[in-house]
Amino acid sequence: MCRRAALGHDGGMNAEDTRTLPPDGDFDPHRIRTITDMKRSKDDRIVGGVCAGAAKYLNIDPVIVRVIIAVLTIAGFAGIIIYAAAWFLLPAEGDDKSVAADWFKLDKNEEQVRVAGLVGAVVLAVVAVVGDGGWFWGGAPWVLVPIAFVYYLIVVRPRRRRQAETDLATQYAPPGVDPADESLRGPEFAAAKAGLVANQKYAKAKRERSWTLTLLTLSVAAIAVASTGIYNAYHDSPHWTTYVAVALGVVALGLLVSTLWGHGGPLIAVGVLLAITLAIGSVVPSGPIGTQAPTLATAADVRGHYKHGIGELKLDLTEVSNPQALLGRTVEIESGIGDTTITVPKGLNVTIKADVDAGEIRLFDRKVDGTDTQLDYVATGTGPALTIDVHHRLGGIEVIRR
Repeated sequence: MCRRAALGHDGGMNAEDTRTLPPDGDFDPHRIRTITDMKRSKDDRIVGGVCAGAAKYLNIDPVIVRVIIAVLTIAGFAGIIIYAAAWFLLPAEGDDKSVAADWFKLDKNEEQVRVAGLVGAVVLAVVAVVGDGGWFWGGAPWVLVPIAFVYYLIVVRPRRRRQAETDLATQYAPPGVDPADESLRGPEFAAAKAGLVANQKYAKAKRERSWTLTLLTLSVAAIAVASTGIYNAYHDSPHWTTYVAVALGVVALGLLVSTLWGHGGPLIAVGVLLAITLAIGSVVPSGPIGTQAPTLATAADVRGHYKHGIGELKLDLTEVSNPQALLGRTVEIESGIGDTTITVPKGLNVTIKADVDAGEIRLFDRKVDGTDTQLDYVATGTGPALTIDVHHRLGGIEVIRR
């Protein structure tokens, strides 16, 4: 039996390739691995085999990857974004094509699409984590929904699977052998398990797919969204992402129910779309885009509330002809991404409350920066003051006197 000559060698007898070839499936240190080599696991899988496949690629325990995905799921649904993208773009072990390749008939460009999609998913996940504004919309602890779902997938479901395997091993365990000891299970158990798994897959494939659970879940989601709209009609209007969060919570419950009853496959796509929409909505602020610099001739021109999306907001109060008429008033400013600059006239007593999710705050001669940063300036004296309350997402806040 001859071994193929090493790359770049003529195969002659005057030199021998002394490298040891690795067994199939092992890592070859002479070959550079890329992200395209990662595949979803078919053996150790809870949902789609993504975590186990990534753990095998990174040579770490799958529990570590699952915990990371669970934590990222709580932080702005970033875990769901990464997991869904990996399931869609990575082929399973033994398969040549991914789900994306089958759906869109990708051929030569599959690897490029795979890399671009995974990189885009990571970027979107990072943006979702940075822009996560909180999980307690309307006082409802929606964070408990993904926590319960992750707990079921990581703890409850594997425990039930191990118990089922132990019950199966009991039928083939010799006297005095603990059936829970996996190292003592013989070939009879392996054959029985393989047959049982094959029968389960066959029964699942032959089972008629029902849309009952999907239609029921979507109906409940529509009712929940409508009820939220009715409730909000009599209260302060929330951000539109509240409705997306409500729908996503119902879909998550539907998926949890599908693990015990019914088929929730179609709900996965709905949940992914809602999660992506929620992630984007959490970081894309509403309001004008560009430069906003209102003309303020008198105190009556100064509104009580200003909102800006992306760009620069300039509020110059030195143009006001009667600035003393602003005393006792409150001006609230909500800005998204960019810079907010406020200019107040000398001699005007002001109180400043400024906070930024990520960026820098400059109040006169004071400066702070970082994430979740707040800086206040309290008016001097006992008389009335103009209160300026600034909430900024990403960028800089600057208040100067002129």
